[in-house]
Amino acid sequence: MNRDAQPVPMFDLGRAVARIESELDRRWRRLLAATAFVGGEEVREFERAFAEDHEVEHCVGVANGTDALVLALRAHCVGPGDEVVVPGFTFVATAAAVLLAGATPVFADVRPDSLNLDLEDVARRLTSRTVGVIGVHLYGNPFDLDAAGELCAGRGLWLIEDAAQAHGARWRGRPVGGFGSLATWSFYPSKNLGCFGDGGAVTTNDPELARRVRLLANHGATARYHHELVGGNSRLDALQAAVLNCRLPLLAGDNERRRQVAARYREHLAGAREVTALPEPRDATPVWHQFTVLCERRDALQAFLAGRGIGSATHYPEPLHRQPAFAHLGAPPALEVAEDVARRVLCLPMFAELTDEEVAAVGRALAEFEA
Repeated sequence: MNRDAQPVPMFDLGRAVARIESELDRRWRRLLAATAFVGGEEVREFERAFAEDHEVEHCVGVANGTDALVLALRAHCVGPGDEVVVPGFTFVATAAAVLLAGATPVFADVRPDSLNLDLEDVARRLTSRTVGVIGVHLYGNPFDLDAAGELCAGRGLWLIEDAAQAHGARWRGRPVGGFGSLATWSFYPSKNLGCFGDGGAVTTNDPELARRVRLLANHGATARYHHELVGGNSRLDALQAAVLNCRLPLLAGDNERRRQVAARYREHLAGAREVTALPEPRDATPVWHQFTVLCERRDALQAFLAGRGIGSATHYPEPLHRQPAFAHLGAPPALEVAEDVARRVLCLPMFAELTDEEVAAVGRALAEFEA
């Protein structure tokens, strides 16, 4: 490693903290003075603003992204005997939530160009027990919402968007989050819109589904000590809502900066032989939660970058259908693309505060690896 070179982190939350510190201090002091930590105006303000930004009628803040998925499934009353199709290549929560809600996940393969759901493979895996499909906007790149919606509508199924990585992304000009019956969001700190702990939300244009999610997230209570449903406790914390209220106005600009970084990475990779980026989507406006490359010598590339002080991450090194947690579901299906990309995928540094110098340093390292 060049000892004069500055390290390039995979992600640096401290830079995001610095940008909102004064505004967050004001909001947190107000909350501390009021001792209003559960619900309240900060949460309502965020729910209104997030719904408006994503052009949906309803937003329900919840405790985290996994709870958002479970609550969305429970709002659809899934249970034993029901099957829900999910991608085999994504974060574990998408499939685990199906089991936590009492149903069975059915794994489908992903497309080699986007690593999003392969809808032809989804269609092959539908049975009389299938009740719905969860599509993931992986790495902040929307899956084909028109085709997915048409497939589900034609089979009488619901569609849930797992938008945990896609804050502000658009499909054919329209924000994701309102195409399916419900969409689920995570505000984990590393997300494009992240808080400083755990947080999540569910969005929908269906008032009854919104009502059910809100009830299920608050012990099923319609009034104090009156419980219409058996629910749990999954409320968005007011302190985290304050963080999100500080960061939401910055989201559009942050996403634009991510697009600039992605474009520069593509310039550096032009003509590369070993390290290739996923194709630029045609009908979607991604938000580049991750900038993902594929490399046959992925582990060697990651070690090479680390030797030059450059962070990277493998999202994800093992497809879901091969995870021990799902072994009880039976013999894993053959998902050729998911298994292939899991051994080749690597994510480069990507956050809004990356400097041009840092992006150039990553580009130089990629060129050295190719040499």
